[in-house]
Amino acid sequence: MTVAEPRQVGPLEAVECLFRSWLPRWRLTIVGGAVPEEEWSSKPSLTEVTGYGAFPGTFAGSGGQRHPVAVERFDIEDPDETSDSALHASWGRPTGGSEQTYEFLIGALESGGGLDRRGRALAGYAAGALVADATDLLWIIAAGEPGGPALDDELHLLVRSGRTTRRLSLAPAPIVSRTSVEAEYRIACVTALLSEFLVINNTDAVTFEVSFGTHDVDLDGPDPHEAFRAGWPGDGHWLIADENDDEDDDVLWPLDASSLEATLTESERNIVQAARATSMLWEFDDTTPEIPGDELVSWLARDLYETIINEVSGKSGTLLAFAKKFPLDEVLYGEGDSCLLMVGSERTALVYMSS
Repeated sequence: MTVAEPRQVGPLEAVECLFRSWLPRWRLTIVGGAVPEEEWSSKPSLTEVTGYGAFPGTFAGSGGQRHPVAVERFDIEDPDETSDSALHASWGRPTGGSEQTYEFLIGALESGGGLDRRGRALAGYAAGALVADATDLLWIIAAGEPGGPALDDELHLLVRSGRTTRRLSLAPAPIVSRTSVEAEYRIACVTALLSEFLVINNTDAVTFEVSFGTHDVDLDGPDPHEAFRAGWPGDGHWLIADENDDEDDDVLWPLDASSLEATLTESERNIVQAARATSMLWEFDDTTPEIPGDELVSWLARDLYETIINEVSGKSGTLLAFAKKFPLDEVLYGEGDSCLLMVGSERTALVYMSS
């Protein structure tokens, strides 16, 4: 039996990855850099803000080098202490400094078409995450060649936090580049953002580890769950329950198809509730986001499980499931851990959630 180690990515890289999967008509890139400590003026010139960091005199775009022709600066106000700008922006309710960035990004996507509710939630999160802790926002108008016309279908933004900068570029994606994201990388990106939403306290968050493996157990018999239990070595400690175990034992219990579907649905509701609990935006507001329409965390959970199921079941369609402390509940509030093991005719996926 072999097991592949999970991959790790950061939240902004995850946003870029999911843009390729969820919004294939667009290409989004976020590039980091640094700038001198001097403040920019309220109406900076191109000479003042170019030539260093994430905003050099020219920069690479989706179709070649880009040449800035004009720039406009916007102040970014610090949000309230109880505000999570990226979370609220993902709901379509940007707060503080993310409002202008949200308007730019959503406006560009709407003008080009192909923006569904899932893509809107992701773009909102991108707007909020981009301006986190930033103090300045620059809107950069660029041309494809020196002295050429401005590229109206592209968006280039630069934010600054101290000496750190982040440049966001959004452009229509060339048809030849609309390729799928391989499953392990896509899962790593989804779980990175899930952890950003499921924060337990100031230092801890729920983490998701997904490990793929293979097995050689024959599942064509009358009781595939029992056949797999007997042939599965437990990957060291993930043992499957038998008739001698009780509900309190630390083992994985089998789920039939209907139980798996119900469990994933309840888990999704629990994840949404935990994400909303980190914000006070809805404390006096009954118009909470729809599930999954305006809830990015809900779309992320669905993408995670659908990607895993497709990878494990493959063309055969075979799928067994075993779980411990699932659907997610206690782990979302910092108590214990949960595990979901999915098994296909040849492949396995172990989803381990801890806090």
